[in-house]
Amino acid sequence: MKMILREVWESIKRRKWFSVLIAIQITALFFTSTLLFLSHTQIESKSDRLEPLKDLTFYQLSDDLVPDSKFQDFLDQPDSLKKSKTFYENLEQYFGERYIYLFNQMIDVKIDDDSKWNKFLNGYEEGVPIERLKERPYKPLKAIQINENGFTRFSIPLSKGSGFSSEDFYYDGNSIPVLLGAEYEPFYQVGDRITTKYLRKDFKLVVQGFIQSDTFVFNMNNPELYLDRYIVMPALQFNEAPQDEEDALFQKLHYLQMINGTVFSDEEPYVVRRDLEQVKTISDFPDMQMIGANSRSLDFMFSAIQLNRNLLKILAASLFVVCILSISILMMTKFQDNYRNMAIHLVSGATLNQLFFYFLSEILLMVGLPGLVVTLLYQQIIDVSLGMYILMNVTIFSAIVLISASPIYLQFRKIEISSLLKRSE
Repeated sequence: MKMILREVWESIKRRKWFSVLIAIQITALFFTSTLLFLSHTQIESKSDRLEPLKDLTFYQLSDDLVPDSKFQDFLDQPDSLKKSKTFYENLEQYFGERYIYLFNQMIDVKIDDDSKWNKFLNGYEEGVPIERLKERPYKPLKAIQINENGFTRFSIPLSKGSGFSSEDFYYDGNSIPVLLGAEYEPFYQVGDRITTKYLRKDFKLVVQGFIQSDTFVFNMNNPELYLDRYIVMPALQFNEAPQDEEDALFQKLHYLQMINGTVFSDEEPYVVRRDLEQVKTISDFPDMQMIGANSRSLDFMFSAIQLNRNLLKILAASLFVVCILSISILMMTKFQDNYRNMAIHLVSGATLNQLFFYFLSEILLMVGLPGLVVTLLYQQIIDVSLGMYILMNVTIFSAIVLISASPIYLQFRKIEISSLLKRSE
C-alpha cells in the first residue's frame, strides 16, 4: 500500500499544475452539487408543505362595514362586540378546520434604538423611513396573528421550544405566548418576556419557541410570507367581558379583524356560500361577503415549484456532463503523457494490471479527497438531510471514477508492451 501511495504521489507531483487543475474542477463540481442539493431540498420542502392545500380553493371573507361612518356606527352599537364575537365562533363551528385566520397586523414592542432591530421594523423591506419609527418608545415590529386551524394547517416547524396548544388561543389574563422568526434567535431566549402594545392595548408576550429558517405561510394578500423576521401570535379569544370602555373597543377591533379570514375548501362554491349565509343568519351579522373563489395563487406556486424542479434537473445534468467529460479528457491526457514513466515500470518488472491499478488509485485519491473535504464541511456548517447528501456525493464519486477509469481501462486493453516501449524511446 505504501508503494502505491508513493507512486500516486510521485505521479501527482510530476504534473503538479495539471493535477491541481483536475482537483479544482472536481472540488467545484462537489460545491456546485451542494448548492443544487440545497436548492432541491428547499423546493421539495416547500412542495411538501403546500401539498395538503393542492386541491383546495380559498374564499376570502370581507365585512361590508365601509365607509368609515358605517364602521363607526357599528362600533357604537351596544351589542356590536357580541355580534362580531358570535359570528367568529360560528365561523369556526360551521366551517371547522376550513376556516383560517392569518393576518399580518404589526405590534408595537418596547425596545431600544439599536440598529440590530431595523430589519424587524414594519415596512423595513418596503423602504419606510425607519429613523422616524425608531424615535418612538414602542417600535412597530412585523407580526402575524393566526388561529388554531391555521397553525395546524400550515404545520409551522420549530427549531427550539414548543408550538401553540389549544389553550394558548384563549387569553388567560396574564401573558400571550408567541413564536419568533429565526432571525430573532440571537436576541431572545425561550421564556423571555416582551413588553408590547397590540391594537393600543398593553400586553406581555412570552417567547415560547423559534421558527425554523425559511418557513413561509400565505394568505390572499401575501402568496409567500416568510416568517424569519416576524412575531407569530395566536389569534386570541376572550372569554371574560371587557373591564372598561378601552378594553371593549380593543375586543371589538380584534374580533372584527378575526372574522375577515379565509375559507379553504374542496367543495363546490355554492356549498361554501350556503354555509356562510347560515352563519350570517344565526349570528345576526349580515355585513359580510365572500370575495369569490381563488385558486390561482396556489396554482401559481405549484407551477413555479415544478418549473424550478425542471430547471434544476437541466442545470444539474448539464453541469454533470460537462464536468465529467472535462475531467475524463484531463485524465486521458495525463495518461498519454505518462507513457515514458509506464515503460520504466514495465522494464522494472511491473505488469499492465499493476499500472492500471496505479492510475485507478490516483483517480480514487483525486476524486475522493475533494469529495470528503466538501462533505465534512457540509456536515459541520449546514448538516441538512446529511444522509441524502452523503448518498448524492457517493453517487457522484462513483460516476466520476467509473467514467474516468473506463477509457483508461480500454486503452490498457489495447496496449501492446512492445509498442509502448517503442513509444517511450
